[in-house]
Amino acid sequence: MTRPLTLLWQINAVDGETPWLPSTRSPATFDRLRTLASRLDELGFFGALTTAREAIALVSTTEHLRFLVPEYPGVKPPALLAEEAQVFDAYSGGRLIYNQINGRDTILARYGVDLDHDTRYEYSAEYWTQFKALYADDRSGYQGKHFHYGPQFRPEHFGPRQAPHTPVWGSGQSPAGIAHAGESLDAYLFFLARPEAARGQVDAVRAGAAAHGRSIRIGALSSIIVRETEEEAWAEFERRLSLTPPEPIIESADRYVRSINGARLRDLKHPHPHVQARIDALNAGRLPTLDELRFAPAQASGIWPVAEPAFDILGRGSSNYLVGSADNVAARIHEISDQLGIDIWIFQSWPLLQEAEYVARLLFPLIERHHPAPVLAD
Repeated sequence: MTRPLTLLWQINAVDGETPWLPSTRSPATFDRLRTLASRLDELGFFGALTTAREAIALVSTTEHLRFLVPEYPGVKPPALLAEEAQVFDAYSGGRLIYNQINGRDTILARYGVDLDHDTRYEYSAEYWTQFKALYADDRSGYQGKHFHYGPQFRPEHFGPRQAPHTPVWGSGQSPAGIAHAGESLDAYLFFLARPEAARGQVDAVRAGAAAHGRSIRIGALSSIIVRETEEEAWAEFERRLSLTPPEPIIESADRYVRSINGARLRDLKHPHPHVQARIDALNAGRLPTLDELRFAPAQASGIWPVAEPAFDILGRGSSNYLVGSADNVAARIHEISDQLGIDIWIFQSWPLLQEAEYVARLLFPLIERHHPAPVLAD
């Protein structure tokens, strides 16, 4: 069985052929972002994962594209975020989606958020409950465990809004994160790991949502390289690795591991042999070989230019790629979607515009897309 899928791309100023190397990144200009957003809209992507900084400025360059915008709960008061969402939805025709991010201690410290890991999810559940009420113009005051505010003496906001509220998507792999997803999120997102490794967390999220009388959508995030043939796709994957010296990748991986648990890359161990082989390669001063990176049909671990270590050395799916011919990648997407009940895919690859063109031209004809318009209320 194949299912209709909702397909998104990424908009980010960090771009280029090998953007994980600062020396080879493309210049970060607003014109580049405008061009990318406009073209994604024309190509027929449902939406784009963005940073928090540029989305509202790109509304005027697009007609249908939805914007998945990250938000750390509590950095802004829920009343302020609700007002911002109302404005965005009014101007865009309801094209905003929030990407809830729990964050890490090292990131949240710069925003003045000082809560332990599990408390942040409890805090987030209260935050999004109040956000949704305020978005719907609840004017009563509120006194909760983590938030309080007085009556909302303000006029109703003009223009359309989403019904019942701006959707909130997000992730979380820990028990607290999974419980939070079942209680608060409209879609649960995860990095594309091996399906057998992801099944437990996806099933737990669905069970948590059901316990709250809710249903929840499931989405996967993966990089992608799709070409006319298998040989072309894998040659492109290997070419990008060949342009990448090992030293900055090893330094970045070591820095990331230290930021997570204070250990060093040389001390990192993982029970899965594929993951451990990549760790061993980096500790030997080299990048993993293609045989060490491929772990499933049409899938391999690679490099992302974002705050995740290369080659999925933590074994949670980050920095993984779908690679292959359009037919083989589409078959793998359908297989994983059916196995895990996924109906949202967020793709990325670099250069962002070039690879989006490949995906739209080669992959879209092989996938039935479900791109619902926003449900609006006056």
